[in-house]
Amino acid sequence: MGNQIPTPDFETYSLDPPLVAAAVDNGVVSVKWADGREARFHHMWLRDNCACEHCIDGNSRERVNSILLIPDDVHPNSVAVSAAGGLEVNWAEPVGNCRRSHFHPGWLRAFDYSNGARPTEEWEIETWGQELEQNLPIFTADGVFDDDEVRYDFLTTLRRLGLAIVTGMPKDYAAFERISAQIGLLRDMNWGKIFEIFPKPEGEYVAHRGFALDAHTDAATREYIPGIQIFQCVENTSTGGESFWVDGFHIAKIMRQQYPQEFELLSTVPWEQASRSTGTHYRWTAPVFDLNHRGQITAVRDTTWLREPLRADFDTVPKLFNAYRLYASLKAERRNQVERKLVEGDVAFVDNRRAMHGRRAFDPASGRRHIRTCYGEREELLSAIRMIERRRAARMFGG
Repeated sequence: MGNQIPTPDFETYSLDPPLVAAAVDNGVVSVKWADGREARFHHMWLRDNCACEHCIDGNSRERVNSILLIPDDVHPNSVAVSAAGGLEVNWAEPVGNCRRSHFHPGWLRAFDYSNGARPTEEWEIETWGQELEQNLPIFTADGVFDDDEVRYDFLTTLRRLGLAIVTGMPKDYAAFERISAQIGLLRDMNWGKIFEIFPKPEGEYVAHRGFALDAHTDAATREYIPGIQIFQCVENTSTGGESFWVDGFHIAKIMRQQYPQEFELLSTVPWEQASRSTGTHYRWTAPVFDLNHRGQITAVRDTTWLREPLRADFDTVPKLFNAYRLYASLKAERRNQVERKLVEGDVAFVDNRRAMHGRRAFDPASGRRHIRTCYGEREELLSAIRMIERRRAARMFGG
């Protein structure tokens, strides 16, 4: 069985193995599971995470008590293992109407931080170059729509690689909205939620021309870059016009390992990018490579033709140009590109903060190339994955 003991979330945890021992030990609560694993929890941490009806709203699973209500010297009068195998804590002082907490053994195990700091949610990242072309992740539309396991494989592949292709989609607008919804909510941009790309002389953007486009991420001019971009091939009968993708994380890895000084420049010195039209003007300043607090790359910000004139320290300008030209040459190398000529029914999903997309030149007079595109967000992708995992756990543990 699963959550017979309340938890401060909507997830389902296993009651096996149960706790077999609990004690107050030098200012912390020590517990032991039936399989021998042990853990320790600070009193404040346990008090802050009580999931009783007085501390957690039953509908939203959100805290209802201020942390300032917890005494500085919060401590239990007693602790014990409950009949269900959980941890019971009787507190010396109440917080609001709560005097007692009951912790699920599976939840405690999932959030144990005493056996090494518990990292925030992480997932496997697999970088790639041209070799992925021989094993391109391709899924059928029917499978993604009709089979939860296929959909899970599709979503986690997109999370891992930053690229996945769905085939067999009707080319109409409604079908595109339906397949895009597999990621979640779409992001509205100044040109709307869905954008049509085909040659038109009066078009505002370079995508409306027939010439080649270097590998790039979209909307680097925005403070918050769209996380996912989706491309539907409506028609592609022109000569040329092959799509290609470059793993920006792979390029960053090459530069970090082989060209550390250039990598340092591209990850620390900001370069302004701007997008102007007759009715809008967007700009943002940031380095090409975005790193998190651990130094891991989390995004590539580079809409190549939207770079503003570089404004940096005088002596830094030539160094940054050299670094950027090196980066541009690496992403232009065929060994770092995955190419596919999209055909009617193809829908390409890419992580827009990682998998840069480009296009070979095509002849508009030789046929028609019509691509439909929109943006989603990484957090919507991650939410969709977690919801499938939640359903799996509920089936497995009987929540």
